[in-house]
Amino acid sequence: MGGVLGGIALGLLLLGFGTGMTSLIPEVALPIDGAEVWLSANLGNAVWLFLVVLGAYAVHLGRLHDLLGAAPSIRQVVQLDQLIDVWAHVFVGIGVIWTAIGMRSALQAALGNPDTAFNDTAGDVLQRLVDGGILLALSTTIVGGIGGYLMRLGKTLYLGASLQAFYEDVNHAELRSLVSTVNRLEARLSAPPSTPLSTPRSAPQVPNAATETGSSV
Repeated sequence: MGGVLGGIALGLLLLGFGTGMTSLIPEVALPIDGAEVWLSANLGNAVWLFLVVLGAYAVHLGRLHDLLGAAPSIRQVVQLDQLIDVWAHVFVGIGVIWTAIGMRSALQAALGNPDTAFNDTAGDVLQRLVDGGILLALSTTIVGGIGGYLMRLGKTLYLGASLQAFYEDVNHAELRSLVSTVNRLEARLSAPPSTPLSTPRSAPQVPNAATETGSSV
């Protein structure tokens, strides 16, 4: 399954790369011209970061799935689990950062020249906001927020039960060890005491006849 997820991530990266390169190949660019224009106007260069983070998320999610199928250590599982959460937060963070970038660019385009800004109509200002990147700001916010929540949801649906079972098994391992120790102590205390070895009795001394005769004389 890890290889499948890795292949999906690689395919997404290649798709994004191919979308960016379509301008060099006009014959291929025609069917996806609309997608290229939409990505350029709404996501800009953030699409590459989104794809890289999504690919890293998919790869580490597959590794964690394969790891839970074996006998992993708690450190390995916790490291991958936290890393997957970090990628989800980074995905949201990209949307937030590009929101600020798009807003700044749009305001500069609309109000950068005060001499003409106060003389323009509302339609002209709005058009400059759109051209300056207001769509980029709003779209990256939506994509980053929805994508981050979907990444968390995917982790919960895909690995939630396995992770919960693993953490419960780790938490109960110490308790099971304590119960096993108590059972061994109880078995040893309830066992019948072993009978002590009997000490051999010394043979009765036989009086020597010569000694008795000498003593009588």
